[in-house]
Amino acid sequence: MDGKQCAGSVLGLANLIKRVFDTTTGHCGTQIRILNFVLVSYPDREIYQKDIEEELNIRSASVSTLLKKMEAQDFIRRKKVSYDDRLKKILPTSHTVEMKEQVERHIALLEKRLTAGIKEEELRIFSDVLKKMQENMELTERGNRCG
Repeated sequence: MDGKQCAGSVLGLANLIKRVFDTTTGHCGTQIRILNFVLVSYPDREIYQKDIEEELNIRSASVSTLLKKMEAQDFIRRKKVSYDDRLKKILPTSHTVEMKEQVERHIALLEKRLTAGIKEEELRIFSDVLKKMQENMELTERGNRCG
């Protein structure tokens, strides 16, 4: 498989996963990923927009737009912190906290369907390869061309 086929396969799979997840949950898959990150972290850790950007590898402008939509939909609320007027904590609403188990079930079901019939060793190798590909793309994005 050459690089073009590999990239096309990864992009195609990502699009398919997104469509299935959006249809299954009735919500944007990226919003669900953000909700899951906030819910898993809450109340043990304070979450800020920058944390979401880094954890989910999403650009600042995209996260900002998604958070505005999620706030309007009563999925999250943003609360200013006392020590920095520019900084806002991302908090789940009571409605979202009630959805936590449902969100976790949707994610678990997607993972189960996605990995059905794949051996543990194959998944480990696949995970290692994906990690390396992500590192390659991060290097490329930063302008450090390799190979």
